[in-house]
Amino acid sequence: MTGRPSSKRHAFFEPNLEIPPQDVEYFASLPFAAPYLSSPLYEPVPFVTRYDAKGTSNKFFSKVINTADTIPHLLSLARVPDSKPNQIPDQRDDGAPDFVVFVSLGPDLCGFQDTVHGGVLAALLDEALGLCAESTELVSKGHTRLYTAGLEISYRSPVQAPSVAMIKTWVTKRQGRKWFLEAQVLDQDGSVKVEAKTLYISSRVDAGL
Repeated sequence: MTGRPSSKRHAFFEPNLEIPPQDVEYFASLPFAAPYLSSPLYEPVPFVTRYDAKGTSNKFFSKVINTADTIPHLLSLARVPDSKPNQIPDQRDDGAPDFVVFVSLGPDLCGFQDTVHGGVLAALLDEALGLCAESTELVSKGHTRLYTAGLEISYRSPVQAPSVAMIKTWVTKRQGRKWFLEAQVLDQDGSVKVEAKTLYISSRVDAGL
């Protein structure tokens, strides 16, 4: 990957939010992340809630868990719009998720000894799923807002800390205003640690909903 990472092809993401080069370099050095960073199917995009905003918005991700001992490095990648099918496929492609997040998990995220708190994982999944939905062309160019209606999480095995994990997300189905998404948290060996399913309800911004 050469040049400054760009997210201009994704209307939802602010192109003026710079992606920290140290995060790109950190994950590019890891064998399980490097193929995604070098793939023409993906491009880095801002994990928008990790950037400080006005008022009290985004403080959990931009302040509370944005430290050297919580989440020192985080990088999100979205499928390049031209590389995605025009319609949502009948089956998800495990090898080509719609949205990917790489995250370095520090010791201050622990609940039990050397184990990331399940609530932190739930928050990361919820945010990654939301960004996955928002990054789809139908949403980002359609002036549509999505609201979480339900989030179901299955914890399969503990996530160790410190460690590095990967979150894969997919848009699996759309029925009218209902958007269905799925996600997985995997360790560096590719073992699935956590799975999630969520339902979002969309509404038109110009409808005043």
